[in-house]
Amino acid sequence: MQKRQESGFTGTVERLRLQDIIQMACLGGTTSTIAAFQGNQKGYLYISRGHPVHACAAGFTGQEAFNELMSWGRGRFDLRRGIPPHLSKTLSGNLDAMLLEAMRVLDERSQGDQDDDGGEKGQVELSRDGAAAVLELIYTQRRQERFVARTRKIIVCVLALASVIAVLSFALSGDWSRDSLVNAFLPYLKSSGSRVGAKSYGPPVRVEGGEFFYQDGERLMLPTFEIDPVEVTIAQYAEFLAAVGLSTEYDHPAQPVNKGHSNAKWAELYGAAVSGRDFEGAPVTVNDPAVYVDWYDAWAYAQWKHRRLPTETEWEKAARGTDGRRFPWGWEEKRGAANIYEGDPARKWSEPTKYPLDRSVYGVFDMGGNVSEWTATIDPKSGEPVVRGGNFGNSSAEITRRVVNQSVTTQSDRIGFRTVK
Repeated sequence: MQKRQESGFTGTVERLRLQDIIQMACLGGTTSTIAAFQGNQKGYLYISRGHPVHACAAGFTGQEAFNELMSWGRGRFDLRRGIPPHLSKTLSGNLDAMLLEAMRVLDERSQGDQDDDGGEKGQVELSRDGAAAVLELIYTQRRQERFVARTRKIIVCVLALASVIAVLSFALSGDWSRDSLVNAFLPYLKSSGSRVGAKSYGPPVRVEGGEFFYQDGERLMLPTFEIDPVEVTIAQYAEFLAAVGLSTEYDHPAQPVNKGHSNAKWAELYGAAVSGRDFEGAPVTVNDPAVYVDWYDAWAYAQWKHRRLPTETEWEKAARGTDGRRFPWGWEEKRGAANIYEGDPARKWSEPTKYPLDRSVYGVFDMGGNVSEWTATIDPKSGEPVVRGGNFGNSSAEITRRVVNQSVTTQSDRIGFRTVK
């Protein structure tokens, strides 16, 4: 029977510096053990995935042992694949830094006997299979580099092709009216400007059931419910868009076909908010109220959160409490208490809780000002949703204010929403 031959080459290489051997072994990126011998002295260097991790020689370990190995001018070495398991790590940093440190130490030690003129410094005699191992390491490294380069080119081509197909698909399906491209790519909008991180404003606020005064003194009863303490923010609405994509799972049954939950104005607002830019001359962050969302958008967001839009009576009780007050803070108007129009046309939205007086007895913020809000109630006369609360464009923070002439598809910078359960 013919004896099975092992793969690979054997041979010899003469008069290489130990430093060169180590550099070539590291270049290969494999895991190897280099044993070096000079007279009766023996030293070891262990390399893990191309990085020296441990050295021991002449009773030293770590960088001192590495320095000692670099000082050996002649001898022999053996290079084998693999290192012992559970090996202590005494070396850190890259090989170049270790070599520079070793050269510095050797220069300090030098008394002339380490001079290169004799041509003997760093000469070693390779043990059997040493050359083959070094050459194989170099070949492996180059093969990996070629593979990575080819893979990178393939990925770029596939992504470019997928983008072209997606754009053609949207165009041919006539789906531009629902801003499908904005919906699909909105979560990946990026900017290099100054950013403000999304904040949390606490859990929903509990409004106990019972009687309260509605509008001009009508007494109504409501069961207990929970309401968001602040208006839904830009960051929260963007999270909704990223989660649902083009899905229609949460859409209102009457929502028009091909209507998405994003639009050009919203996308522009979001881009400014995440990058720290002004929007139409006003500062905006991701914590400002989500606006340019119509009634269908607000309804779908609430469904996605397993919640719903508040009825207008729920909204009014959460804002007004049970004592019939006309403002969140009491019965009298107070200048500067809420984000309403007070002579500065450039001022728009504000982050939640910026106006601490615009806080109801239950702890619900910005119901007197900031932005008005969609409710679930449809006005019986106009057939349109009831919009409640003041905003930065009107001059009163009175919480009995109600608007009934905005269509379900209105996208305004003065209308946002919150949810209840």
